[in-house]
Amino acid sequence: MGKTWKELEQQLAGTRAGIAAAQGAEAAWKEARSRREALERESKRAWDYVQLLSGQLEELEGWGLSGLRARLTRRGREARAECRTLLERERANYEEKRRGQEEAREEMERLAGPAEERTRLERRYEELFREKADLLREDPGELGERLRTLERERNALYNLERELSRALSAAQSARESLWLMSGSLDHARSWSTVDLLGGGLLSTWAKHDHLDDAQRAAQSARSALERLRGQMTALQKAVRVPQVELSSFAVFADYWLDGLFADWYVQSRIKEAQAGTDQTLSKLGSLISALGNQQREAAGRLHSAERARRLFLEGQVPGNEET
Repeated sequence: MGKTWKELEQQLAGTRAGIAAAQGAEAAWKEARSRREALERESKRAWDYVQLLSGQLEELEGWGLSGLRARLTRRGREARAECRTLLERERANYEEKRRGQEEAREEMERLAGPAEERTRLERRYEELFREKADLLREDPGELGERLRTLERERNALYNLERELSRALSAAQSARESLWLMSGSLDHARSWSTVDLLGGGLLSTWAKHDHLDDAQRAAQSARSALERLRGQMTALQKAVRVPQVELSSFAVFADYWLDGLFADWYVQSRIKEAQAGTDQTLSKLGSLISALGNQQREAAGRLHSAERARRLFLEGQVPGNEET
């Protein structure tokens, strides 16, 4: 038998209280950890000072030159007495730091259980929250209809944000591939100039190697542009984005992939390809900027819609609590 609304609300309230207590325990645990770490550093410095003073006192009490001076002169005896006093004080300081460190460790152990309980309680709260949403969603009255409306709005924004993110990712992938292609074409153009000046086999090999890199980048760009075109077809019905002729992107990529690389030892063809790459990068830059703005706006609206849904659910219970 399912829970009644009253039972659900009581369990939710109890779980919220448990989460608040666990959050307090977690904050106290973190404070104890910070205190222990600080005391560890301070006790190490204190111990180093104790070791230093112990060494100095050992010299002043020994039978070496420093020890003889400490026995035979007033200034030496005063120095030895002062060293003893400092050593006792620093030992006491060190012991105090060690006790504080141990107390902080014990406090951490005491708080560890309640702090770790927070994760379990938060999972339990979400389970109860989903149960409440399921019950309220089935309510035939005004509250049930209000929840269903809020969830339709949230789901629409979720789908929009997801599609914008996918389109943005495809556009960014295409741009990265075109950047690689542009760099390869720059190198190929440089080696083509050397080749025209009689650079020999080395320059010819280097030129074609960079053109091969450009072709691979073009293949990657075309795949990303095809994904982008599919995403944009759906998106342009839902949001306002720059009206870019995406089909020209695919045609542009095909231009590079239709066996024309064999002719690109001609420097003019490399220049032509560079110009086309730069033009496509410019279009993609504008599109990426618009898609990024739209995606951030959709993400913000989605966050607000989910918050509105949660606030509504947390504050609403149908009138008949016993059903």
